[in-house]
Amino acid sequence: MKKRHYSHIDRLIHAFDNSLRTLTTTPKSSRPNPAIDKSTTELNDSEKEHIAGLMRINHTGEVCAQALYQAQALTAEKPNNQAINATSFY
Repeated sequence: MKKRHYSHIDRLIHAFDNSLRTLTTTPKSSRPNPAIDKSTTELNDSEKEHIAGLMRINHTGEVCAQALYQAQALTAEKPNNQAINATSFY
């Protein structure tokens, strides 16, 4: 099978489409929650705020890393580098 080579505009459209899908879809879990039968720990308000802040930082880091991988794949000049970076964010 012949490997398809995408133009710069094709890759830009794909990146834009991927961005829209990231921002507009509702995530769905494909497996059950492994902690469903575990008891929860009661936290005070300060602990809850701290944990929520840590989760926001973690999530922001993940989103930024995905954006970086996508940008690298979009701007890579060598086809091998494009393929490596493209598979990093799927």
